[in-house]
Amino acid sequence: MDTATLEVTPAESSSRFTVKNYVDIVEKQKHQFDAFFCLKLWRPKPNLHPEATKMIIEKILNSPQMKDTIHQFLLEGHSNLSNCEDVVAQIKTILEDMGHTYKFSTVRVIGFFLAKLLRNLYQGVAINNDGVLKLSKAMSQGPVLLLPTHRSYADFLLISYLCYTMDIPLPVIAAGMDFKGMKFVNRMLQNAGAFYIRRSFGHDQLYWAVVSQYIQYHIVNFQAPIEFFLEGTRSRNGKSLPPKTGLLSMALEPYFRGDVPDVQICTVNISYERTLEEKLYAYETLGVPKPRESTSGFLSAVGKIRGQNYGQIYINISDPISVRDHISKRTEPNWNTPSFRFSLSEYERDSIHCLAWSLIRKQQKETITPVSAIVMSALTVNKQLDIEQLVQLIVLMNSLLAKYGTPCLIQNESVVQSVKDCLDVHKLIIHPVADGFFSCQTALREGEDVQTQAADRLVLQQYTNQLLGPLINVAVFSLIEASDPKEPNNIISESAFFAKYFKNEFVLISNLTQQELTSFQENVTNEMLKRILRALLQPYLESYFIILNLISMGFSTISELTLQYRNMVSTVLVEGASKFPEILAIDKIYRHVLNLVANGHLRGVKTNQTASYHQIDDISPIIVRIEPYLDERLKRFMTLHRKKTAVMQSHL
Repeated sequence: MDTATLEVTPAESSSRFTVKNYVDIVEKQKHQFDAFFCLKLWRPKPNLHPEATKMIIEKILNSPQMKDTIHQFLLEGHSNLSNCEDVVAQIKTILEDMGHTYKFSTVRVIGFFLAKLLRNLYQGVAINNDGVLKLSKAMSQGPVLLLPTHRSYADFLLISYLCYTMDIPLPVIAAGMDFKGMKFVNRMLQNAGAFYIRRSFGHDQLYWAVVSQYIQYHIVNFQAPIEFFLEGTRSRNGKSLPPKTGLLSMALEPYFRGDVPDVQICTVNISYERTLEEKLYAYETLGVPKPRESTSGFLSAVGKIRGQNYGQIYINISDPISVRDHISKRTEPNWNTPSFRFSLSEYERDSIHCLAWSLIRKQQKETITPVSAIVMSALTVNKQLDIEQLVQLIVLMNSLLAKYGTPCLIQNESVVQSVKDCLDVHKLIIHPVADGFFSCQTALREGEDVQTQAADRLVLQQYTNQLLGPLINVAVFSLIEASDPKEPNNIISESAFFAKYFKNEFVLISNLTQQELTSFQENVTNEMLKRILRALLQPYLESYFIILNLISMGFSTISELTLQYRNMVSTVLVEGASKFPEILAIDKIYRHVLNLVANGHLRGVKTNQTASYHQIDDISPIIVRIEPYLDERLKRFMTLHRKKTAVMQSHL
């Protein structure tokens, strides 16, 4: 690599983030006994007073909304429950099974074990102190929603640990029903504020009504912040997923109904130098079923990670936003209809949808980029680099992140040490080669399982996506610019194409404006940085190209597409038509299908519990549009395969 291209100027090394704005909440605990920490005097500000679970259940059961729900449920005859007593018993069972409790002795026990784990596994947990103060202030003003990013099982425990450490009220946490099966652990989590809900409600209207009223009770009678994950599930690829609006709609209904004057929303953006589940995620994206949550599995996992170095955790608490400021217009109430029969209007549902996308973009943009994301990205593109070259790349890339995302939490004088720390944290992935150089590339070896190679690359991609996610528009600009020097208007129109078809894959992707294009042309000038970003984007283009070709061949169900995609990509990799083993991951198939449905190219039809997706608009123009950005070997392979498929179909 030509290091002359990495010359750093003072302007490039400036950053709007400084380490002094952040505090390490683990550092102090390294110098005290964990028992002292868990027995500390806890004085939350503001001092909210949560009600007992039994009282909450009784109030919900006796509320006009629930009584009307029961009445409507019996009238419509949705199930075999034929009388009021049976329905009430069913609702009470759901609430008791789901409902959280607060036992502070349990909170202290969990705090003891978390303090011990964090102290032994992590070098530090950095958090912006001003964000904590603003969050505390918001809680003193009314209902607050906490929406953390979801990259690890550790996320929701980390938020409660943060609240306990920083003396702010503990949240009520929406947790998946998966954890309910973990004996002993399930009760501990419930006693610390977790309430369990199904991941999918289906057509169970009674369950939907019960969960909705449980959440809304906590909004109207604000006694604790409510925490849930806007993405709905853990992101297994290091970047934000499209938002799910179900819980958000439930939580905001009291605002639209006029029961509360405002709801404040605070995103909590968490990034990990190294993720606990890195290998597990890689195999899950390849289609390997995740292991069922169990106490024995949890204890076994804890035993395996003990003694390892997982580096830093970075927590950036965003400024709380007011729903009233974002959605000031509320539908006029219908005075002829009781308030408990309120339902969201189309305008309100659309407003919540737009707000959800705004929040998920805010999460992606304001998540601190770990040093490991830049190091992994640089080593993914370059066969080997030494520490000096890595330092230069980090400083340059950090200047881009300072303009278009959220940079690494480092100062210039500490970059060398940060690189060394990163290399130590990821020593299982990044290995030293001759003369002080480091590498993380593994070539496809003859006879080796393709899935194993793909899993290794997907572990890397979890970290490189933490760079590509916030800089996706810079990457798209670099890709278009490199393919053919085009007029500015053509670059803008090409960016609109990528924004349209990759919206579900990259939440920050957008149509470039003339102002943004000018900014990129002025600030994105280093060829090495552009080459890195193009290379990170390339596997996503190849995956999409293959998916489009399979759909054009007539495969219409997700199961058919998944099977054919695996077979196709395995052949592509074995024959050397692609150099990206990570394209074997199948997690993006469904997202792309949904995007094609939303853009009017496919129509979903459900028959016998199986959904199939049929073309209602030709997708060959999309294939043609994306071909100029692909490797010639892959294009030749797919052209030949399409011809073979056409011949086979003509003989049927």
